[in-house]
Amino acid sequence: MKLIFTLAIALLVTSSLATLLLYDNGQVAMVWNDWVVETSVSFLLAATIIIFLLAYVFIRVLMNVWNLPVFWKRHRKLRQYSRAETAMAKGMIALEYGDWHKAEKQLIKSAKNSEAGLVHYLSAAKMAHNQGAYDRRDNYISQARDVYPLEYVTIGLVEARLISEQKPETAVAILQTLHEQQPKNTAVLAEYASGLQKLGYWESLAELLPELKKTRALDSSEYSLLEQKYWAGKLASANDIEQLDEIWHSLNRKQQFNPEILSEFVEQRIGWGQEVNLQALLQKSLKKQWSDRLVYQFGRLTLGPAFERLKLAEKWYKQTPSQQDNPVLLLTLGRLACQSQLWGLGQSYLKQSLKIRAEVETFHALAQCYEAEGKENQAALTYKEAIIQLENK
Repeated sequence: MKLIFTLAIALLVTSSLATLLLYDNGQVAMVWNDWVVETSVSFLLAATIIIFLLAYVFIRVLMNVWNLPVFWKRHRKLRQYSRAETAMAKGMIALEYGDWHKAEKQLIKSAKNSEAGLVHYLSAAKMAHNQGAYDRRDNYISQARDVYPLEYVTIGLVEARLISEQKPETAVAILQTLHEQQPKNTAVLAEYASGLQKLGYWESLAELLPELKKTRALDSSEYSLLEQKYWAGKLASANDIEQLDEIWHSLNRKQQFNPEILSEFVEQRIGWGQEVNLQALLQKSLKKQWSDRLVYQFGRLTLGPAFERLKLAEKWYKQTPSQQDNPVLLLTLGRLACQSQLWGLGQSYLKQSLKIRAEVETFHALAQCYEAEGKENQAALTYKEAIIQLENK
């Protein structure tokens, strides 16, 4: 609209001037020493416009020639960017098809010429990692550091994730350094905490838990899961029964009845032959929520009459139809029945468990049940089946 308005005004002005010149061409005289030049106004105007246009064209041509090297450099750069984007697109497509070698080749092809070069290097590192080409992976990471030194946090995070399985301690060391440099970076904090948990560095993780909660680096469910793993790990790493009980009594009631935390406590107590009150704890916890691991541990208890535990386990079996095909519950029932000298019933439960899932431990429980009954030949055959099962795994 603005252009149309401007053109209309220009047309009106030129039309007015042309009309005036038609009525009176006028005369212009220019004197320079002895020289006198006389011409009409219309010719002077036309000559002035032509000279202006020629000067404008001349200056533009001169500027273009002057800027020609810059223009070609910019044009070449744009072509390089275009090729880099094409290479990235091809790499991403190859990635979707699972062709890691082609994806790596395309991504690194134009990494130096791409505005998103960091993405090229890091993605190529991931593709090399997926192929087990760890030297190439490390080389791409190194190149990314050289070209993009200010992106050390992103590069460090990717490197730590890639080497976490192969070199977990190195990965944690990288994350620790990043955390010291960027203590408020939530991505680094979450990754660092996860690495500490996997390595069982519980004291270091304990220092991070308040910070994780304060910064909300993890959502509430992730934080609860990490805290649960922390306490379970602490219990599992206790050096003696006194330390185990000290950790246990520092927990609140909700934490104590968490299946994962309780199962670690029970496991340690059983290992040290301290089963007092474990049956009551397991019963209370299983009354609130089902846990295969707690049911499994219930069958391993030896303190007190096994028949009472068998009656309770059979109650779970009858009242929970969804668990009647649970091989863990059937293993527990079989063990408790055999401990109660109900050989036939125990063997029946154990065989049902083996039909659902053949586990070496269940074969051993069945063989021990046959031995306790005095059926040595049947026990030997069952042990043989266990060996075969172990060899086939």
